[in-house]
This record gives sequence, C-alpha cells and structure tokens, in this order.
Amino acid sequence: MTNADSLFKPITIRGLTIPNRIVMAPMTRSFSPGGVPGGDVAAYYARRAAADVGLIISEGTVVARGGASNDPNVPRFHGEDALSGWKTVIDRVHDVGGLMAPQIWHQGMVRKPGTGHYPDAPSDSPSGVTHSGKKVAEAPTEEEVWDLVRAYAVAAGEAVRMGFDAVEVHGAHGYLIDQFFWDAMNLRQDRYGGALPERATFAAEILKECRTEMGAEGPLILR
Repeated sequence: MTNADSLFKPITIRGLTIPNRIVMAPMTRSFSPGGVPGGDVAAYYARRAAADVGLIISEGTVVARGGASNDPNVPRFHGEDALSGWKTVIDRVHDVGGLMAPQIWHQGMVRKPGTGHYPDAPSDSPSGVTHSGKKVAEAPTEEEVWDLVRAYAVAAGEAVRMGFDAVEVHGAHGYLIDQFFWDAMNLRQDRYGGALPERATFAAEILKECRTEMGAEGPLILR
C-alpha cells in the first residue's frame, strides 16, 4: 500500500474511527456576529463534511474570558446563544455523516485592550509583559491562571456534551498557551514559570483538565 492509498484508509484514534486521513484545518472566518455562529456557519461546515472530509476542525472559537478575542465576529464557545449555534453546527455536520472538533482558543496578549466581545475586559497574559519585554499589566495570580486553565476545560466539556467528536486546543502561533512557553513573556516565579518544563505547566494542566471534562474517549489535540 502506497502513502497515497493510506490517505483514504480509516484510522481509529482514542475510540473515534475517522473514515480517511484528510483533516480540514481551522481557518478564522469572522462570520459570527456577536460571537454567535448562525445558520450560514452551519451550512458552511456541512458542505465540507458532505464532501468526504475525514475530520473537520473548526475555526478558532474562544473560551469564557473577557479578553479572549480581539474580534466581536469571531465565534465564542460559551454563553447559551453561542453554544446553541454550535449545537446546530455539529448536528448539521453529523446529518451528512461528518466528524468535527472545535478549536478552543484564547489570544492572550495578541488581543489589544478595548477590542473583541468585551472591550472593557483586560487582556490575559503570563506576566503582563509583551514579547519585547514591555510591561503593560500586572501578572495574573496563580488563582487567575487556574481560572484560565478551567476556561479551556469547561469549553472542552461543553463540546463533548454537545456531541462534538474531538477537541483541539490552540497552543501555537503566539497565542496565550504559546506565550507561557516563551521566556521573554513568561517571567513568573511560581510553578507556571522557570525553565521550559515549568513554563509548559500551563499547557499540561489545560490538557489534563480538558481530558477530565471530556471523559476517556475522543481525541484531544494540541496544536
């Protein structure tokens, strides 16, 4: 069997059988006014599912933190209105035989204050400093960092309860989780800071808490 043949073979990961190895990558669209995905968003994903994509990963959808996004048209993954919209999305995808994971997201310091769904909310960060070392806010307490961890986990749990088949956590591209990895931005002196293994604690705790909320089955992806 060639590599090309393998592309179209099923694969089972953590109890989920995906019909082929083709995965639709997340793509920010900003078509959810007020953070609520509407019928057009459901139709968009259903069309892709009907075209035999093995697994769809949604555009970035933000956790329940006021400073999670810089764009009010980026979807939320919290609040009854937004979650109702996502329930319609996954139902439509399943209706045509598709599989889907939401990408759970928080922009961290990439988000500028005064923007997004809640303009008055502060931006979250590891230490209140930018990538260039400029201090722009106070560092969050350990309790506040834990609240950030739980925001991801609660979203993952909601996804499973709604019927999503997997969950992806966005840990790349300079967003919040990635910022905790950076020694220039993570200046913490507690268990979330220090050498790289300690700076990775934030990501590790998010994955652990997400898995607890999701249960044993279903892929959990860290981008």
